[in-house]
This record gives sequence, structure tokens and C-alpha cells, in this order.
Amino acid sequence: MSFKSLNIQESFQIIQERALIIDVREADEFKQAHIENSILIPLSQISAQKLIEVNPENKKIIIHCRSGKRSKVAAKILIDQNYTGEIFEIDEGIMGWIASRLPVVSKF
Repeated sequence: MSFKSLNIQESFQIIQERALIIDVREADEFKQAHIENSILIPLSQISAQKLIEVNPENKKIIIHCRSGKRSKVAAKILIDQNYTGEIFEIDEGIMGWIASRLPVVSKF
């Protein structure tokens, strides 16, 4: 099993297809701005078991962080724990998402 890194447009498309959005940043980062309908699971708490709990329908998941580093680590953790669902990650993170002028939920 492996994961696929997606650019911003590919990520947007997967999200439109109702993939589950997993944000692996910290709570304070999430509060500042996040992609609508994303689920916060900080990298320190990510596990295959946690994903199964929040994704009982085994939808495709797309993981993101700030810039793309933590999301790749999270995907690797899930693979190492034999997570069987389809895994994608946003290569440029939420910074790329915002730079592409895609919508976020923000406290500002």
C-alpha cells in the first residue's frame, strides 16, 4: 500500500468527490484556518485505528498539514499500521491551498 501526493487542483477534485479531509496540524493552527469539513487529528495522534473510527465507510482520505511535510509522515504512519483505505495527501499543504485562493474556514 502507498499514498499519492496531489497538487492543489487534484486535491480540490478529490475533495469534491467527497473524500474525507484529515488535518494533521495542531489545534491552534486548525482554529486559524482550515478546509471546510476537515477533521482535526494532530500528527501526534494519527493512527490507523483512529482513521477507522472517523471513517467507518472507508472513504478515500486526503491528508494535509501546513506545507506538506507532516501529511507525508502521517500517510507513512498509516501505511506502516496497515491502513487499507485509499490515501492521498496535499503536497503543498494548506499554504498552497490558500495561495490558490481556495476557500477556508477562518476565525479572521
